[in-house]
Amino acid sequence: MPTSDERHQVDIAWFRHHLLDEILPAWRAAITPEGLFACHFDHDWTPQAKGFGTLVSQTRLLYNFAQGYALTGESVYRDAVESGSRFLMDHFWDAEFGGWVRACAPTGEIVDDVKDCYGHAFVLFGLAHASATTGSPRCREALQETWTVMTDRFRDGQGGYRYFMSRDFRDVDPQRSQNPLMHLFEALLAAGDLPGMGELHGEAVTLADFILNRLRRPEDLVLPEVYDADWKPLPAAQEGRLDIGHAFEWAFLMSEAAARGLSDTYAAEAARFLAYGMQLGYDREEGGIFSPVAPDGSLLHRRKGWWEQCETIRALLRFVDRHARPDLNDPLHQTVTYVRARFVDAQHGGWHSFREPGASPAGQAKGHETKLDYHVVGMCMEAIRVAEAAQEN
Repeated sequence: MPTSDERHQVDIAWFRHHLLDEILPAWRAAITPEGLFACHFDHDWTPQAKGFGTLVSQTRLLYNFAQGYALTGESVYRDAVESGSRFLMDHFWDAEFGGWVRACAPTGEIVDDVKDCYGHAFVLFGLAHASATTGSPRCREALQETWTVMTDRFRDGQGGYRYFMSRDFRDVDPQRSQNPLMHLFEALLAAGDLPGMGELHGEAVTLADFILNRLRRPEDLVLPEVYDADWKPLPAAQEGRLDIGHAFEWAFLMSEAAARGLSDTYAAEAARFLAYGMQLGYDREEGGIFSPVAPDGSLLHRRKGWWEQCETIRALLRFVDRHARPDLNDPLHQTVTYVRARFVDAQHGGWHSFREPGASPAGQAKGHETKLDYHVVGMCMEAIRVAEAAQEN
């Protein structure tokens, strides 16, 4: 039996080292006495005191630190999950109208009271991991209440979910997006894994049916990114696009759902997402992917974002290992090599945000409201799973 390194043609052990010795230690700087995770860091990890954290930054870091504790057993990570989830529930929850506000100050003062589906999806995701880490009944109860808010307030009657709403849950944006739905699917998978909450896997199936059968283009089964209020894809003139990073993310998530036995068709659906992601976005010269592209599949620019490369590597790892696709070994190796050379900051640690011809990565922030290395952690966790599966065999 070949070793995991031989089978994947990449240094699988690097991912564990990168996560445990470089990424997670750097993010310990986010832990504060108040419990609101700091999320703004300059290119050299100098904290930027901007006076707020967001629903997404708080909950993505709950996931990061939960993985840190699961891998190391170090109390610093469990303590961070406990204090971070406590701040989330004490201050981000809107006691007057229900749901979660979008941003808070370290004092707990509300900074942004918009209610957004994307953030609520990450609350489900973060609390699922916090509950699994700490066993807190309060986290579980808050998770259940969040799902009630999602179904009562965000669900739109067509099978989808509204994106942005006011504090008192008035729909304030006619545009829709598949992005929060994708992360809601991810969250329902995680929450449904908790004891006694398997019914949420059924909700994930319902959501997947809407994505696969209503939102994809019937002519090529490609998933547009943005829609009008009736879930009709927006044209290029209205910023309509295909997000190739999300194609790889869906490929992985469909594979995850298949692994849980949610549907016999999901493995094939995962392969469809991967196929058009490779066709429309893969850079065969250097590795990695360009994203997004126009609705007709043409490149909009030659920009490569950091998180898109993480999702590409994670999906390729999954398909080589679990779906018997040795033909993907070369693009996997090429992309990992490219990322380690061009995205990982050898001087200061962490990842540059993007690479683009003529643009220098110097000065790019290591952390902000959405750049929390949640994608890096997910990528590394998949590589660790691959390595552990190889050892078992």
